[in-house]
Amino acid sequence: MTKRIKKHLRGFTLIELMIVVAIIGILAAVAIPAFMDYMKKSKKTEASLQLNKISKNSKVYFTTNAAFVGANGAAKPTGTTACTGPNKHFAVDTSWSADSGWSALDFQIDEPNLFEYTYTGGSTTASAIAIGDLDCDGTMITYTLNLTSPGGNVSGIITEPAPNSD
Repeated sequence: MTKRIKKHLRGFTLIELMIVVAIIGILAAVAIPAFMDYMKKSKKTEASLQLNKISKNSKVYFTTNAAFVGANGAAKPTGTTACTGPNKHFAVDTSWSADSGWSALDFQIDEPNLFEYTYTGGSTTASAIAIGDLDCDGTMITYTLNLTSPGGNVSGIITEPAPNSD
């Protein structure tokens, strides 16, 4: 009976443990790069969403005033890159409404963000740019929004960076 108990209480052999560790290592080697790519993709959506908001606000302004906002919106939030801020984000900038261009567009970002935004106004065309360094490697990516009004019909086109950038 003692032999049966001893055999039952045996644990895993060293080779079994090494196989499990190797399997976990292989899974991690595949999963971590994929996870990092998904994180980068999710960070990029901020620029598209904010430029889309600028586009919609510009369309409303154009419908009301028959022209785009003429005043330029200064680069906001200010700073070198988001990488130098808290949690690698720009801190909340409360000065959006003090800028005539951003105020006329009724645009501001009231949460930490990854991109710096600039607006260039005009009566029949306008543009906005979002620039950011998503993984703090010094490589900046740029999204652009071009607004036109052919025949009074406002059109906003967002241009994304090439797939292999950043």
